Amino acid sequence: MDTRIPESRPSEAAEAALPRSDSGPAVLAELIAAGLVSHEMIADPARLGGEAAALRLLCGLVAGPVWRIEPWHYAFRADPGGAPAVRAAELEAALSAELGEGAVWVSATERPEATDLDRPLILLRAQAEAVEAALEPAGPELTAVIGARFAAAAARIAAGAGDGGLAERLAALEAGQAALVAAIEARAEVERAGAGAETETLGRLAAALGQVLARLDAQADVLHAHIAREDMVAGRLAELGQLAGSPAAFAESLGVTLAEFLARIENREALLPGRTIQAG
Repeated sequence: MDTRIPESRPSEAAEAALPRSDSGPAVLAELIAAGLVSHEMIADPARLGGEAAALRLLCGLVAGPVWRIEPWHYAFRADPGGAPAVRAAELEAALSAELGEGAVWVSATERPEATDLDRPLILLRAQAEAVEAALEPAGPELTAVIGARFAAAAARIAAGAGDGGLAERLAALEAGQAALVAAIEARAEVERAGAGAETETLGRLAAALGQVLARLDAQADVLHAHIAREDMVAGRLAELGQLAGSPAAFAESLGVTLAEFLARIENREALLPGRTIQAG
């Protein structure tokens, strides 16, 4: 079986530029060491044109997650069905029948007899078991495609959390968040204090305006009283004007007033005998 790498795979220079821990072979080695895969598949993009068709077909032939190590390079754990090499040949034949002869290469991965799993591999295995547990209720027709590089990097970061580097970064992030929350609360307190001062100022202004309105009301009452007096004086002046315009009426009114005055004097003299009042 031809297991050569297709020419369209990233060049050796591009592979060397990647961090060794994130390179395709390193990630595949971690998957093998964790016991998560038993076979790998390499596809030829020149014959397929897109990854979706090959991935869809592969997911229909195997159960459980398919790990996407890099474009056109996948790993998976095949169903038990004989020797790993025989199972690889069966899968390659089924894929070639649909995708074309020479479009894919399937081979069994080599697994060490005994593997001492360190913390990153233990976490990687735990993640795979969680994915499989989530897929079981959905039935065998559903298969997950997992980004192997991302999963391996996440496992290494989680495993390194106890070494202090990640813990320190997380502590710095938490401190920054706490400082941000404190600044927001301080700002809110200042705004609440400002709102209280504004409310007090508005209350004082309302009280001052109330006093001004009361004074205006008092002045309005005084003004109304003055107007009433002016109306009364104007009425008297109008009466005097009428009398001045008619001398006969004025003389008659004056005569009547004088007669009333003399009558009052006479009545007084009658009440007080022995006193003589002469009126000239």
